[in-house]
Amino acid sequence: MLLRKMARDLLRSKVQFLSIFLMSLLSMYVFVGLDSEANGMRYYEEQYYEETDLCDLWIQGKAFRDDDLKAILSIPGVVMAEKRCREDGKVLLDSELDMQMNFIDSNGISRLVIVDGEDYAPGESGVWIDCMLAKVQHLNVGDKIRLKLEGREFDEVIRGTFYSPEYVYFLPDAATMMPDYGQYGFCYMDSSEYPISGELTYNLITADVDGIDNTGGISDDEKKLGQRIGDEVSLVLDSDKVVTTDKDADLSYQTFHSEIEQHASMTYLFPVVFLLISILGIITTMTRMTSRQRVQIGTLKALGFTKRTITIHYASYSFFLSLAGGIAGAVLGYCTIAELIISMQTDAYLVPNMSKAFSVKSFAGIMVSVAVSTLVSFISCRKELAPAPAETLRPASPKKLKHSALEKSRLWLKLDFSTQWNIRDILRNKVRSAMGMVGVLGCSMLLFGAFACLDTMNFITSWLYGELNTSGYQIIMEPGTAYPVTQEYAKKYSGQMIQNGALEFEVGGIKKSGTLTVYDVGNYIHFEDEHLKHTRLNPEGVAMTYKMARTLGLREGDMFRWHIVGDDKWRMDRVAGIYRHPTSQGIAMTRRLFEDMEYDFRPDCICTNVDPGNYLDDDDHITGVQGKTEMLEAFDSMKEMMYTMIYILVAAAAILGIVVLYNLGVLSLVEKNREMATLKVLGFTTGKIRGILQMQNIWITGAGIVFGIPAGMFLVTALFASMPESMDYIATYSPQSFLYTVAGTYALSMTVNRLLSRKVKTVDMVDALKGQE
Repeated sequence: MLLRKMARDLLRSKVQFLSIFLMSLLSMYVFVGLDSEANGMRYYEEQYYEETDLCDLWIQGKAFRDDDLKAILSIPGVVMAEKRCREDGKVLLDSELDMQMNFIDSNGISRLVIVDGEDYAPGESGVWIDCMLAKVQHLNVGDKIRLKLEGREFDEVIRGTFYSPEYVYFLPDAATMMPDYGQYGFCYMDSSEYPISGELTYNLITADVDGIDNTGGISDDEKKLGQRIGDEVSLVLDSDKVVTTDKDADLSYQTFHSEIEQHASMTYLFPVVFLLISILGIITTMTRMTSRQRVQIGTLKALGFTKRTITIHYASYSFFLSLAGGIAGAVLGYCTIAELIISMQTDAYLVPNMSKAFSVKSFAGIMVSVAVSTLVSFISCRKELAPAPAETLRPASPKKLKHSALEKSRLWLKLDFSTQWNIRDILRNKVRSAMGMVGVLGCSMLLFGAFACLDTMNFITSWLYGELNTSGYQIIMEPGTAYPVTQEYAKKYSGQMIQNGALEFEVGGIKKSGTLTVYDVGNYIHFEDEHLKHTRLNPEGVAMTYKMARTLGLREGDMFRWHIVGDDKWRMDRVAGIYRHPTSQGIAMTRRLFEDMEYDFRPDCICTNVDPGNYLDDDDHITGVQGKTEMLEAFDSMKEMMYTMIYILVAAAAILGIVVLYNLGVLSLVEKNREMATLKVLGFTTGKIRGILQMQNIWITGAGIVFGIPAGMFLVTALFASMPESMDYIATYSPQSFLYTVAGTYALSMTVNRLLSRKVKTVDMVDALKGQE
């Protein structure tokens, strides 16, 4: 009998119950979708790194010998170590493409995952190339390719294609902002294949350390262990020329891991709004249902149904609706959101077989949603279930309504009737009004967040290539090019010479890797302070990026130690200025200061507005030329993913707004049926009544927008604050975003209200005004 009653109730109040179902669905749709994607990335990251034994430390130097390797292996905690030579070269296909070459003696650490061809074995001839280069350039196992290293060309047969755990995320040079795999590559060869006989120098040692694993990122204890091993490496090699970095300072590891953590943090931001609205919907719906069914509850008690049975009956409404909505949302989120985002990540990160994966949190999320919804339903029904049957069989006593302080004030008498009527209705239906405001808040928050994300990406693009670097082209010099040669190119193309490099910082025992920027005289490279105001750096001092300074806990005037990677000379300098840069975190200085420090200025990039055309394509001194158009296209690939996120946010905002506002509108019309009939009897036209309802809708929508936009700003700020340490993206909001959010939210709200207010015509005055029978 109670099941049939539940079915009738669900049918009669289908709009209200449908909204509860949809909010539960949306909550789990977003939560499970994002969680499954982030959990899948984390699971395959850890599995990949564990199976291939990603190295724990990279020890960089100029010329390691077998004695150095033995010395490192003697350090307590070092389980395995391998030396290799890593050089930047070229692969000669239809055009010259960048190729990072690794010459190795063994492959016990950071093992290659062979996709096609043979496994590497020490002493084997040939070359193993990354699978994306092979795929994009249509290269197959057995093909012969021509490579070039330090001006020497040589041929190698492709023995296999692979994935490498050290190349999950890889950029060919500092000027490249986004990966474009297949347009450059990396390869492995046995050390016997080095093309210049007798000149092979090992400049890198990879080490596996006991106590540092490949799960859950780098803990503080693991970081301290890595720093201790690094200090001991410097002692046993008796040299400061070596630089030891851990996985946290590795671009590939840090970028991929930070991406996972960023997505994981987003998992909890959106579902909370939907769950909160679902809870408010349950409170509103169940309170009014039990109030209307007061006599039915008394009848059930009189027929012998226990209070426990009746309580379970009403609580089961929310239980089944939230359970069904949660399961449906979880399945849809897993199949759509997770699949969509994972497919995008496979273009940015080179991880074999990366896929989505359910986690315990997904199941827990459904259970929490169901438990909270059921508990709220129980609490909402408790009031009407408490009295004895004799009392509940009688109609409830009319509410004692008290005038608010506003109604007693002189201001009240100056308000027109429409305003007075709407204020009274809002104050007497606080939960319904709050639910409407929260629904609009969520809608405007998501809309503003979507537009602000696009604003931020557009700002970063214009900031980087319109304000900080105003050149139209960047000529990338071949490593090792003599300064006079680079200077001739700079004169020929009226360019500004720039030297980029890798640094290591040390402050209070904390070591961080960063970048060095040394700029010559010119008008293409500019700087902005932490407030994004154009500034000229102190020509006699070292300036540091805002993000690096904050990471190291430094302010202007503080001292810090640094040295260039591969150079044994450490310096102690003062932070002479703070500037911001979106993609490069480190220090900058003038060429004059750099040379005063007794360093040689070796520019590797020339910024110019003169189009080199195709004249430099076959120049041995030039690695490549990047035009502003190409650099902007690199950001477009990032924007494609952002556009997808925007579509999801806008769709979620529209569904949220429509469901909540329509549900409340229907509920409001039902509750105001008697009042609207009274107004008609008093001579109010249908248009006037609809105007009164629209006024209240405008107020609630306005209140929701006022709180929703700051919530959206917080959402976007939190999103970009979780970017990797190498990125300093500033959340930006354009006036258009505020306008679009307000206009979009009001358009949605007023459209829903206009559709519902048509029902004013259908009010049956006789039925609405007749008394209790």
